[in-house]
Amino acid sequence: MRKFPAIAGALLGIALSATPAHAGPTVCHQNGLAKLCAYAQEVQDVTGIRYNVTQLDGPGSYEVHYVDIDNGFTSIPQPVGPLKFMETKGGHLYGTLQHCFRVILTSPSGTDLEVQPVCP
Repeated sequence: MRKFPAIAGALLGIALSATPAHAGPTVCHQNGLAKLCAYAQEVQDVTGIRYNVTQLDGPGSYEVHYVDIDNGFTSIPQPVGPLKFMETKGGHLYGTLQHCFRVILTSPSGTDLEVQPVCP
Protein backbone atom coordinates (compact mmCIF):
# COMPACT_ATOMS: atom_id res chain seq x y z
CA MET A 1 0.00 0.00 0.00
CA ARG A 2 2.90 2.41 0.45
CA LYS A 3 3.66 2.71 -3.27
CA PHE A 4 0.12 3.64 -4.29
CA PRO A 5 -1.56 5.55 -1.43
CA ALA A 6 -4.21 7.17 -3.66
CA ILE A 7 -5.27 3.79 -5.06
CA ALA A 8 -5.21 2.22 -1.61
CA GLY A 9 -7.29 5.09 -0.24
CA ALA A 10 -9.82 4.71 -3.06
CA LEU A 11 -10.05 0.97 -2.48
CA LEU A 12 -10.57 1.49 1.23
CA GLY A 13 -13.08 4.30 0.67
CA ILE A 14 -11.04 6.91 2.56
CA ALA A 15 -9.49 10.16 1.44
CA LEU A 16 -5.76 10.56 1.86
CA SER A 17 -4.23 14.00 1.71
CA ALA A 18 -1.93 14.80 -1.18
CA THR A 19 1.68 15.55 -0.44
CA PRO A 20 2.24 19.32 -0.68
CA ALA A 21 4.52 20.52 -3.46
CA HIS A 22 8.07 21.39 -2.49
CA ALA A 23 8.74 25.06 -1.85
CA GLY A 24 11.58 26.66 -3.76
CA PRO A 25 14.51 28.31 -2.01
CA THR A 26 13.97 31.55 -0.10
CA VAL A 27 15.53 34.50 -1.91
CA CYS A 28 16.37 37.66 0.09
CA HIS A 29 17.77 41.11 -0.64
CA GLN A 30 18.08 44.22 1.49
CA ASN A 31 19.02 47.87 1.28
CA GLY A 32 19.53 50.27 4.18
CA LEU A 33 15.79 50.59 4.85
CA ALA A 34 14.17 47.21 4.33
CA LYS A 35 14.74 43.50 3.76
CA LEU A 36 12.58 41.52 1.31
CA CYS A 37 12.45 37.71 1.30
CA ALA A 38 10.26 35.49 -0.88
CA TYR A 39 9.75 31.87 -1.88
CA ALA A 40 7.29 30.09 -4.16
CA GLN A 41 5.34 26.87 -3.78
CA GLU A 42 2.79 25.17 -6.00
CA VAL A 43 -0.62 25.30 -4.30
CA GLN A 44 -3.42 23.43 -6.11
CA ASP A 45 -3.69 25.19 -9.48
CA VAL A 46 -1.48 28.27 -8.83
CA THR A 47 1.96 29.17 -7.60
CA GLY A 48 1.78 30.74 -4.14
CA ILE A 49 4.45 33.38 -3.56
CA ARG A 50 5.11 34.04 0.13
CA TYR A 51 6.91 37.30 0.95
CA ASN A 52 8.17 38.92 4.15
CA VAL A 53 9.28 42.53 4.57
CA THR A 54 11.37 43.63 7.54
CA GLN A 55 11.80 47.35 8.29
CA LEU A 56 15.49 47.94 9.07
CA ASP A 57 15.55 51.71 9.65
CA GLY A 58 12.77 53.92 11.02
CA PRO A 59 9.12 53.44 9.99
CA GLY A 60 8.03 52.61 6.45
CA SER A 61 5.20 51.68 4.12
CA TYR A 62 5.52 49.87 0.81
CA GLU A 63 3.76 48.13 -2.03
CA VAL A 64 4.72 44.66 -3.28
CA HIS A 65 4.00 43.03 -6.64
CA TYR A 66 5.55 40.49 -8.98
CA VAL A 67 6.57 40.28 -12.61
CA ASP A 68 6.22 36.81 -14.15
CA ILE A 69 9.67 36.06 -15.61
CA ASP A 70 8.18 33.58 -18.09
CA ASN A 71 5.51 35.78 -19.70
CA GLY A 72 6.03 39.36 -18.40
CA PHE A 73 2.67 39.59 -16.58
CA THR A 74 2.72 42.18 -13.77
CA SER A 75 0.49 41.68 -10.72
CA ILE A 76 -1.51 44.40 -9.00
CA PRO A 77 0.54 46.03 -6.18
CA GLN A 78 -0.50 45.12 -2.62
CA PRO A 79 0.15 47.42 0.37
CA VAL A 80 2.65 46.38 3.07
CA GLY A 81 2.75 48.44 6.25
CA PRO A 82 2.99 50.72 7.92
CA LEU A 83 5.96 49.01 9.54
CA LYS A 84 7.76 50.05 12.72
CA PHE A 85 11.52 49.72 13.20
CA MET A 86 12.51 46.00 13.00
CA GLU A 87 8.90 44.91 12.41
CA THR A 88 8.20 42.15 9.87
CA LYS A 89 5.00 41.69 7.87
CA GLY A 90 4.26 39.20 5.15
CA GLY A 91 1.65 38.03 2.75
CA HIS A 92 0.93 36.02 -0.36
CA LEU A 93 0.71 36.69 -4.06
CA TYR A 94 -0.48 34.11 -6.60
CA GLY A 95 0.80 33.41 -10.09
CA THR A 96 0.84 30.84 -12.88
CA LEU A 97 1.88 27.25 -12.16
CA GLN A 98 5.48 26.29 -12.90
CA HIS A 99 6.56 29.88 -13.57
CA CYS A 100 9.30 31.96 -11.91
CA PHE A 101 8.82 35.49 -10.62
CA ARG A 102 10.61 38.72 -9.78
CA VAL A 103 9.12 40.09 -6.54
CA ILE A 104 9.38 43.88 -6.21
CA LEU A 105 8.98 46.05 -3.11
CA THR A 106 8.38 49.73 -3.88
CA SER A 107 8.59 52.64 -1.44
CA PRO A 108 6.48 55.82 -1.77
CA SER A 109 9.62 57.63 -3.00
CA GLY A 110 9.83 55.16 -5.91
CA THR A 111 12.80 53.13 -4.67
CA ASP A 112 12.60 49.44 -5.59
CA LEU A 113 13.99 46.41 -3.78
CA GLU A 114 13.83 43.18 -5.83
CA VAL A 115 14.37 39.45 -5.36
CA GLN A 116 14.62 36.98 -8.23
CA PRO A 117 14.24 34.34 -9.44
CA VAL A 118 11.50 33.17 -7.08
CA CYS A 119 10.60 29.69 -8.37
CA PRO A 120 8.74 26.70 -6.92
